[in-house]
Amino acid sequence: MKQKKYMMSEGLAFSEEKDMKRLSDMASKGWVLDSFAVMGYKLRKAEPRKLIYSIDYHDVGEESLAEYTEMFEAAGWERVCSSQGMHIFSAEPGTSPIYSDQSTMREKYKRSEKDVRNVTCTFSFLTLLSITLHYVTGLSNWIPLFFLIVTIPFLVTYAATKARTLGKWGKSV
Repeated sequence: MKQKKYMMSEGLAFSEEKDMKRLSDMASKGWVLDSFAVMGYKLRKAEPRKLIYSIDYHDVGEESLAEYTEMFEAAGWERVCSSQGMHIFSAEPGTSPIYSDQSTMREKYKRSEKDVRNVTCTFSFLTLLSITLHYVTGLSNWIPLFFLIVTIPFLVTYAATKARTLGKWGKSV
């Protein structure tokens, strides 16, 4: 039976680099990334390895996944896992970074921002609708409260994601 371990994420919108560094540290201790998990990552026991990790945000259909992966493999990166348009790659230390300049880094975050924005807008709308229905029809207090509790983390995540797409001088690129 393979040993598994869970590592909680600090939130990719807030501490992506820190998460990737922690995954590297865990690999050096013999716990390599296996897959995404709810609010974190599943690790599996393996031989200790020196690895670096990087994440890419790109909505790739199943038919294009092999071609997408080959592009990274040609640069020395191996796809470890994917989920909901997020793909984590690993490589040996010293491999050229996936993103080496500010403009391509901002493009990466712009791709993730769109998905976060759509979910945030949907939950914000449902929150406002449920509050309106509460006052107009007497809808239970619990429904607007539920939507508010769900919406707040998305709003904070969207704000952090949006901040990452802003250029050096605060202008969106």
